[in-house]
Amino acid sequence: MRKKNFKKLQAVLLAGICTVNLAACGTADTGGKTSGQTDTKETAKVESGEKNLYGYNDPIKLKVGLTFNSDFDWQAGESEEDNAWWNLYKEMGYDMEVMYSVDGSQAETKLTTAITSGNYPDILGISGADLVKYAETGVIADISDVFEEYASDELKEYLNYGDGGALNSAKVDGVLYGIPKVEDKHGAAMMMFIRQDWLDSLGLEIPTTMEELKEVARAFTEDDPDGNGQDDTYGLALNGKEGFSFWSGIQAFFEGYGACPGYWNGQFSFIEKDGEVVWGGALADEMKAGLTDLKEMYDNGSLAKGFGTMDYNQVTQDAGAGKCGIYFAPHWGAMVPAWDAMKSDPQAHIVSAEIPNGMGEGSSKAYVPTIPDVYYAISSKCENPEALIKMLNLSVQKLIYPADANEFNMYNGKAGEYSGWKACLTPTASPDEAITNVLVEHEAIKTGEKDGLTTSQLTNVEAMEAYYEAVENGTLEEKLAADDPLVKLGVGFSTTSGDELGGGMTMVKMIEKGNFNYSAYNYVPTGTMSSKFSTLDKMALETIVKIISGDSVDTYDTFLKSWEALGGAEVTKEAQEWYDQNK
Repeated sequence: MRKKNFKKLQAVLLAGICTVNLAACGTADTGGKTSGQTDTKETAKVESGEKNLYGYNDPIKLKVGLTFNSDFDWQAGESEEDNAWWNLYKEMGYDMEVMYSVDGSQAETKLTTAITSGNYPDILGISGADLVKYAETGVIADISDVFEEYASDELKEYLNYGDGGALNSAKVDGVLYGIPKVEDKHGAAMMMFIRQDWLDSLGLEIPTTMEELKEVARAFTEDDPDGNGQDDTYGLALNGKEGFSFWSGIQAFFEGYGACPGYWNGQFSFIEKDGEVVWGGALADEMKAGLTDLKEMYDNGSLAKGFGTMDYNQVTQDAGAGKCGIYFAPHWGAMVPAWDAMKSDPQAHIVSAEIPNGMGEGSSKAYVPTIPDVYYAISSKCENPEALIKMLNLSVQKLIYPADANEFNMYNGKAGEYSGWKACLTPTASPDEAITNVLVEHEAIKTGEKDGLTTSQLTNVEAMEAYYEAVENGTLEEKLAADDPLVKLGVGFSTTSGDELGGGMTMVKMIEKGNFNYSAYNYVPTGTMSSKFSTLDKMALETIVKIISGDSVDTYDTFLKSWEALGGAEVTKEAQEWYDQNK
C-alpha cells in the first residue's frame, strides 16, 4: 500500500460545489484526458491468474446513470465520455452503457422510475433508508463475500476512519449491502451566508439572534442594499421545493432554535433531549417559535414569496445575481455564488457565521448526523458484483493516494485542464481533509509560508494568491469578465479558507465550541423507519411550508399528533431502544 504522505484529496471540501444526487448512481460530472497517462503499477493490468483489485483484463459491461448540475462546466473540451475517469474505467476493463444523463434535480426521480421499471443502473449511490428498502426488495446485491475477497488495504483503511463503525452501518440483518462514503460530518454542518458589503452599506452588523436576522432581512428587502435605486433585492432565500436540503434547506432556520425537522440523508433526524430520544421536529415550542418568525418574514416580503417552489438552482441563481442577501449551507456554500455575485458587482463579499440564536444565547445547534449520507451499492442483476469493490479501490487510490501531482490533477481536477473527481462513479474523500485543509491553507495565506503543503493545499493557496493579486493590481474586473479559471478557483477557496469570515473558518469555530445536535440514532434505518420515512418527511415539509405561507402556527400541534399516529411514535420508540442499548 502507498504511504500516507501521498496526497489525499480535496473532494470533501469541494463536494458542495456540485449538488450531486448520487441516487442516480453516477456523479454529476466527469473530467479527463487520455488514458495513456493512468498506467501506475497498482492499476496496470495483471497477468492471468493474478488477482486484479482494480479492474478486468477481459472487459465487463456495466450500466450507469449520470447526473449533471446546472453550474457544472467541462474543462478543456472534455465531455461525458472523454475524460480522465471515463478513460481510466475503459482502460481498466469497464465497458459502460450510459442509461441516462440528467440534471441533478431529476436524479432521484429518474433512478426511482428506472428501478420501478426493472431496468436500472448497476452502480448506485443511495441513502441509508434506500439501502434498507432495496436490500429487502432484492434490488441490490449482498456484497459480503466480494468485499472480503477484493477490498484493497487502502479501501479498508478509508473505512476504518473514526470509530471504524462505518461499514457496520451498511449492513441489513447482518449482511453487507453497501460501502459507505466516509467523512467527518462536521464539514456538512449548516451555517449562515450573508452579504457583508450590503451590511456595510446599511451600517448593519452580522446578526447573532433571529430578531437581528429579521431586521437585517427586512433592510435587505426595503432599504436598497446594493444602491442601484431599484426594488430588486430581498432578505432570505429558503429552498422550499427540495425541503430539508443542504442548499438553504428549511431545516437550517430551525436549527437556530435548537430543533431539526429534517436532513438530506433520507433518515429521521433523531436527537437527544433531556436524556430521551426525540425527532428534532417534535420540539413544539422551538418549532413554533421558528414558524412564527418565518411567517412574519414571509408577510413582510423579506422571505422570498416563492420560497415554496425554490430549489438549489433558483437559490444559487438569486445569490449569484445579487437578489438575495442571506441563505444557509455547509462551509463551502459561497464557492459557486461568490463568483457570479462578483461578476455582477466586483465589490460583492459573501461571508459566513453561525446560524443566529432563536431561543436565547446558545440555542443555535447545527444538526450533525454520525452515519454516512451515501452508500454505494450494486444491482442484484449485475453479473459482476465485485465491480463495485474494484471501482472503490480505484477511487480511493486515485483520489486519496495519487502517485504524484499529475495524477492528483487528473483525478481530483485542475481548473482549465481537468474536471476531476466529479467524474468518478464512486467518489471518495479523505474523511478529515476539509477541516485540515482549511486550517493549513488559512495559515499559509496569513504567513505566506508554503513549505510542506500538500499538492491540493498548494493548488488552493496559489489560486487564492492569484485572486488577491488581481484585487491589488486592479485587474479583477478583467479576470471576472474573462472567467479566468485560476482566479475563479481562488475566489471559491477564499470563501472557505482564505477569508477570516469564510465558511471553513466558521466551521472550525463551531467545532471548537462543540455546540451541535448530534444524531442519537446511528445505525441503518429499521424496516419501520424505512417504510415510514418518505410519508412523514413529506408531511413535515408540507406542513411547515403551509404554515409559513398562511396557515396558523397552532396547526403544528395538530400535525405532531398526526405524525405520531402515522408511525412517528413507533419509529421514535425504536430509536430510543437502540439508543438505550448503545449509549
